[in-house]
Amino acid sequence: MFDARGPAQRRNDRSGALQRDEIKPVWVDLAIAYPRPPERPVRPMPEGVDLQSRVPGELLAWRRTTTGEWVGWVCLPVRRGEEIRYVYQYVVAAALSPREDVPDRRSP
Repeated sequence: MFDARGPAQRRNDRSGALQRDEIKPVWVDLAIAYPRPPERPVRPMPEGVDLQSRVPGELLAWRRTTTGEWVGWVCLPVRRGEEIRYVYQYVVAAALSPREDVPDRRSP
C-alpha cells in the first residue's frame, strides 16, 4: 500500500504479524474506520469519544483478515473531551494514508 515492495518486509516471530522494519507515520481517518450509519441523526455529545476525526498514528505492522483484506496494527490517539488515550488496534487499510511529519523548526 505504501511502497512498491508491498506492505510487509518481515514476519514477527512471536505474533506472526507482517511487520515493517521501521514504524511508519500515517494518518488514520476514524470516520472510515468507524462509519456512522447514515440513517441515524447526529446528536452532539462533547464528552463522548471522537471517532470521526483524522488523527496522526504510527503503523507498526500489517495483518491479513480471514477475508483476505489488509489491516494495519496502529497506535493512535483517541480523544474524549479533554482526555487523550493512545490505543493499539487493527485499522482497515482504507482508513490509513502516509503522513509526512514536518521537521521541528526549533531543532538545528
